[in-house]
Amino acid sequence: MEEIITQAHFRKAFTMVELILVIVIVGIIASIALTRLFAVRDDAKISTDIASMSACISDAGMYYTARGLDMPSGASDNCDAVKCFTITYASSSTDFAVVTNPNGADYCERVDELGGHLARTYHFHGSRISL
Repeated sequence: MEEIITQAHFRKAFTMVELILVIVIVGIIASIALTRLFAVRDDAKISTDIASMSACISDAGMYYTARGLDMPSGASDNCDAVKCFTITYASSSTDFAVVTNPNGADYCERVDELGGHLARTYHFHGSRISL
C-alpha cells in the first residue's frame, strides 16, 4: 500500500533563505541602533564637558571674589575635568581665557556649536567681574 504524503507529514521549520533574511534585517536594525547609541553617548559627554567648563568659569570668579587673586591651574576640579576647551589661567599680564578645542577628545567635534558661547576672555580684576 502506498502512503500518501500530505503537508502534515512535513516538518515545519524555517528555510535557509528565511533565516538569512531575518539575520540581515536584524543586522541592519542593530547597526542603526548602535550608531544612534554612540551619537547619544557623545552628546552626553560633550554636555558634561560644557557643564564642567561653565562651573570652572564660576569657580574662577568665586576664587577671585573670595581671595582677590587669580585662580591658579589645578585649583578647581571642574577646570581639570574639561577636555573640549583650552583654558589660559589668568596671571598678572593676562586674563582668564577660554577657547574651544574640537580636537580635545574624540567626542569634541561639536563643541563650537554647543558650547561656543563659553569661549571668550573673562576679566577678574578690580572690584568688577566682566566678560
